[in-house]
Amino acid sequence: MEMTGFVPLLLWSLCGAAVLGGSFYLYVEYQSYLLRTSVSSVPGGLRFVAQGLTVESRHSAKEIKVSTKNGRYAHKPLAGGDEEVQTGALDVTLSAIGLQIEVSRIAVKDPEGGAAKATGFSRIVFSATDHPEQKAQARTDGHRSELRLDRVPDAIATQFQQFANGLRAWIAKVEQQLATQVAEQRKREQEEAEVAAGLVVEPEEDSTIPLSEADREARAAAQLEKWRAVAGFKGTSTEMQFDPRGHIVWLIDLNPSGNVILHAAKRTFQGSLKGATVSGFGTQLEVAVRDDYWTEDDPRLVAFRILDGSKPEARRAWKERLELLINSLGGKSGQQQR
Repeated sequence: MEMTGFVPLLLWSLCGAAVLGGSFYLYVEYQSYLLRTSVSSVPGGLRFVAQGLTVESRHSAKEIKVSTKNGRYAHKPLAGGDEEVQTGALDVTLSAIGLQIEVSRIAVKDPEGGAAKATGFSRIVFSATDHPEQKAQARTDGHRSELRLDRVPDAIATQFQQFANGLRAWIAKVEQQLATQVAEQRKREQEEAEVAAGLVVEPEEDSTIPLSEADREARAAAQLEKWRAVAGFKGTSTEMQFDPRGHIVWLIDLNPSGNVILHAAKRTFQGSLKGATVSGFGTQLEVAVRDDYWTEDDPRLVAFRILDGSKPEARRAWKERLELLINSLGGKSGQQQR
């Protein structure tokens, strides 16, 4: 009699324990799912995905798109005016230029004056102003925007912080490119103004008058110095060929760090040899590099054919030198200008 009553009780206990164990496992898995994040490559950028949050960089458009299920977006003209505010589920596209990203932990004060206590949540703030772009275009309008995401779980915020570090590096590069373009534009405008005011007289060149070797070398050297100024580095090994008017036909200006300036077919590249390839091509040497538009989805390289007319032993020496540098670098980067 006693054993007969004990067996059902034991079975009920085991079933209850199994249900509790299964429920606990499902709860743990669900919490893990809520905190899961991923970073993936998309055409022309990268995408960070978490529960209720997606942040995507768009390199060609120089923009960042943020999609969130719960946020606060404020938009206000720089010249003054009413601030527009949206809350809830949002899809916001922000210019990379002038964008700042901040990640901070949310803590509550101790009413008794002790140390603030962590809440387990963080705040992510995207602060953007298109003032630099407006200034570059000589426009007076512009807007200031702020997208604030509160109560982001700390685990997700920590992973996003790593993604944001990469975004900041990319944004700094975009802003540097804009600053260079603005400086070049100002210089051109100043030169044009001086010419218009009669301060500088630029006579038309008579192409029938031959130039001396020294004049042609001076013109080519001046062009190389302009490229070096834009690139921000200077090569220690240089080979070039220029035409009778001193215009550079092809050029390689190599820095021991792995940075290089290449010119051929009226295109110029200033950047790193990471990920480049080098091969012989008849009486030329072909160096193929990655430009700003290179992605894993579109792995094509931009080719420059140089050293045309050089001696075979010179081409072999350059090929070996470039291969050693490329192999030592391992990574990939670059910038092309047309």
